[in-house]
Amino acid sequence: MGRLFGFIKNVFVKAAKLINFIRLLIVNVIFIAVILFFYFSVTTEETPIIVENNSTLLINFNGRLVEQKQPIDLSQALSKQLTASNPNTTQEYEVEQVINTIKHAQKDDNISALAINLTNLQPASLNQLTDIGEAISEFKDEGKSVSVYSDNYSQSQYYLASFADDITLAPNGMVALQGYAVNRLYFKDLLDSLLITPHIFKVGTYKSFVEPFTETSMSDYSKQANQHWLDQIWQSYIERVIANRDKNPLINIDSINPDLATLKKNLLNASGDASKYAKSVGLVDRLAYVDSFIENLKSPQQEQNKTSHIINYHFYSSTIPSRYQETGVNDQVAVIHGSGEIVSGYAQGVAISDKNFNKLIKQAINNKRIKAVVLRLDTPGGSAFASENIRQQVLALKTANKKVIVSMGSVTASGGYWIASAADKIIASPTTLTGSIGIFGMFATIDKSLNKIGVYQDGVSTNELANIGITQPLTPELAEIFQIGIESGYENFLSVVSEGRDMTKEEVDNVAQGRVWTGIDAIENGLVDGLGNLQDAIALAAQLAELDKFDTVSIQPEMTPKQLFVHRVLSASISYLPTGIIQQPALFSMFEKLQQQTDFMTRINDPKNQYIYCTVCQIQ
Repeated sequence: MGRLFGFIKNVFVKAAKLINFIRLLIVNVIFIAVILFFYFSVTTEETPIIVENNSTLLINFNGRLVEQKQPIDLSQALSKQLTASNPNTTQEYEVEQVINTIKHAQKDDNISALAINLTNLQPASLNQLTDIGEAISEFKDEGKSVSVYSDNYSQSQYYLASFADDITLAPNGMVALQGYAVNRLYFKDLLDSLLITPHIFKVGTYKSFVEPFTETSMSDYSKQANQHWLDQIWQSYIERVIANRDKNPLINIDSINPDLATLKKNLLNASGDASKYAKSVGLVDRLAYVDSFIENLKSPQQEQNKTSHIINYHFYSSTIPSRYQETGVNDQVAVIHGSGEIVSGYAQGVAISDKNFNKLIKQAINNKRIKAVVLRLDTPGGSAFASENIRQQVLALKTANKKVIVSMGSVTASGGYWIASAADKIIASPTTLTGSIGIFGMFATIDKSLNKIGVYQDGVSTNELANIGITQPLTPELAEIFQIGIESGYENFLSVVSEGRDMTKEEVDNVAQGRVWTGIDAIENGLVDGLGNLQDAIALAAQLAELDKFDTVSIQPEMTPKQLFVHRVLSASISYLPTGIIQQPALFSMFEKLQQQTDFMTRINDPKNQYIYCTVCQIQ
């Protein structure tokens, strides 16, 4: 017995020493990082960036496009670094900053060309890509050339590439154009086999979030609705690419959307070589590796016989003033970004929490210089409770005599539309996904599972409501009560939209029922007022507020100096850690897909368990 005790004690002593060693190691690493931070901050001298004549602006995308940059999630960044899980994907490029940089280069006499490396650009929405693409088209209108390169082109990468004069693909690469799809995992049989009972409460024929828990396949209603907007977006993609590539005589609809027989025939003609196939059908203009692409940018131009200089996007953009700054003009139009799911309370990361978002709106309410506010929303919805809290602050903006415009991003549906309906005007893009006016609630009980393994619950209570829980069955009376609450929520949704959009409840109900609409359909249905991007919304806000001269300012969360310092030090330190210490098996990718669909249930937090959310509204 004494030996056993001694062994256990020895284990705990060694464990304590290991923990103390790890603690001291972490403290020392952080301390060294702080010292290095101060050293480089003091010793590094900023040198002015000089743009030489005949320069090419090179945008080497290495991350993802975002509406607004978010503080780095340090734990997530550390995890990616140690698991070799694409540590570079944390780099973010604000769409407006990219556009602003291209527009500035357009007017810069020292910039003669634009080159873009799309190899590491993550999937993005058509809205974001179109806005950047239109800036590229304006750049070309100045007589300046645009060339792009990628090792391989994904569907979203190729869409942006199509705006260029010249598209280069690596000889061992390919262009992957597969169209759009909505596919979901269905868990009914799994839940049945585990004896888990899902209790579903919803209103809206097309409110399909709950289907995976009650069905084994997509309903006909959902297929009909999803097919409609998928076809619209894909058709928009095809038409825009063909129009952009009209100088290449080989491009046609079969190049972008071939049937399998045509694809097989053309691929055989190219001896099965994917890159040669892409060139033969006009998708790309040149096959070359990245070194050759970069070297070509530096070669002397035949007309001017001047060597081209390359300037990096990050260096060049740092010299450009932001679009959002105060110049001393008294009147202002404020822009407030909201991206992610709508949640109640406070939230970190990419989410629209009612507490945090309303703080930003209140800043606009209390600032007398702000005469109009543009809410840039990109959200599939979320908590009904939180959505209403935010809508109340939108109404408070209007009460304070400030015009409110909602600019919709790639998706502003369900809870996002609940908020948007209170605005004076709503602007969407043709491919925005919106609507999804419906509501649902759900929870599961595991009483049958417990009974199966011989576990039962019993007790006493003062009334039946006290017995609600996942370990007990739901009585029919309680189910009816929950459904009454959901139906009341749907009626409230209809009333909110009816009031905000000056429509009857019957008119709203005809285009509601949880159905998703594109921006084009939404105009016809009276759900939005016009098509355009964020800058169009800002212009409309100034027009409604009758402003001739105004500053455009951005209202966003602020970090304290201490938070900013700690964040910069730790996030910078992560990049110095060795990568790939923990190797990821291929199986992780499958679990990641499963998690994307199921982890919604771990994030939502509506006090009433009532949700206005569109799960199918996020495609790229």
